[in-house]
Amino acid sequence: MIRININIIDEAEDEKIEVFCHEDHKEKMYGIARGFADGSRKITCKKDDKTYQIRLDDILYIETVDEHLFIYCADEVYENRMRLYEAEEICRDTLFFKASKSMLINIKKIDNMKPSLSGRFEITMINGERLLVSRKYVSDLKKKMDL
Repeated sequence: MIRININIIDEAEDEKIEVFCHEDHKEKMYGIARGFADGSRKITCKKDDKTYQIRLDDILYIETVDEHLFIYCADEVYENRMRLYEAEEICRDTLFFKASKSMLINIKKIDNMKPSLSGRFEITMINGERLLVSRKYVSDLKKKMDL
């Protein structure tokens, strides 16, 4: 039987996750807790002269086009002034992977994928959009997806 306890804390306190599990579930529980914590991180974006805080978990992918950084969610596209390497820092140790020199993809938002021409991979996102993973980064994708 699994018990779940939620304790409400003061706004001044840092939130934390504590997991009590058997040794053989340690890795799985860590992955679940890490995924939850990573998904709740936020990135500041702009759209139509308004500023938004977007959770990493809501982002499908991040792409640079003509020195502008775009953040793609299921129904909206936002912009940010940072460089891709700065977005990589924010997304480091999360479920994002570098798919090309100009793109980071959230693996939780992948619907399916298949090998493409010249050693690349074609990914279909949950919104139906198709993206290509450069041959150079296919091994990173396979590692993140445990393939």
